[in-house]
Amino acid sequence: MTQLQIIAHRGSSGVCHENTMAAFERAIADGADGIEFDVRLTRDNEWVVYHDPEITVDGHPTRVREMTMHEIGRQRVGPARDSIPRLDDFLGWVRDKRIPVVFDIKDPDGVESLVPQVERAGLDSPMLFSSFHRTVLKSLEHLQPGWPRGLIVADPHSALARRFLLGSMLRWARRHSLTSLHFEEHWVTPSLVAAMKKANLSLAVWTVDDPLRIALLSALGVDAVITNQPNVALQSVSSQKK
Repeated sequence: MTQLQIIAHRGSSGVCHENTMAAFERAIADGADGIEFDVRLTRDNEWVVYHDPEITVDGHPTRVREMTMHEIGRQRVGPARDSIPRLDDFLGWVRDKRIPVVFDIKDPDGVESLVPQVERAGLDSPMLFSSFHRTVLKSLEHLQPGWPRGLIVADPHSALARRFLLGSMLRWARRHSLTSLHFEEHWVTPSLVAAMKKANLSLAVWTVDDPLRIALLSALGVDAVITNQPNVALQSVSSQKK
């Protein structure tokens, strides 16, 4: 059975506000095998660690893409009023942690500026670059073909649609030399796991917090679970081994 990797979704976001340094620090303390986080572009073409397309400023939603990094730096999020990390700050922090990181790239434009920024950071730990946007993964394939890439796949809410779409996704993944596919958890069946192994692709599942479900996914041979509560997930996997 594959050793299940527990990846902290936006850090330990079940305890701390997502995509904050507090959530990332907590993920390390919780023993996560890796950290997943989101990146978006600002108006001045800087990368910021943030999930939603908008930030609430003075009670009004404002698109991240329409704000400068300086403006975003003045905002605070969550009950602890955490700051929103710049990508450079996160990469500088994680450099010494040597923990694997999973980028979720939200903006399909600007990949050309992301690549040199990551290169300058000089991370030794494994990196995986994922996105819902196939154009992002194709751009990375052209700019840095050696970097591992993964396609994030949402649930079409239909078993028939899942069966219909799976074959084309596997073919696209092979054609573009992807490392992994990241499926929403309702996709996962024994046949999906078998198809992924046959295609020699890593299977990550998001976003799973239920310990019984995590134990089942581990038994099925899933490679990684992306979870808001890595401490709970690790306890579930540990209990399964006893």
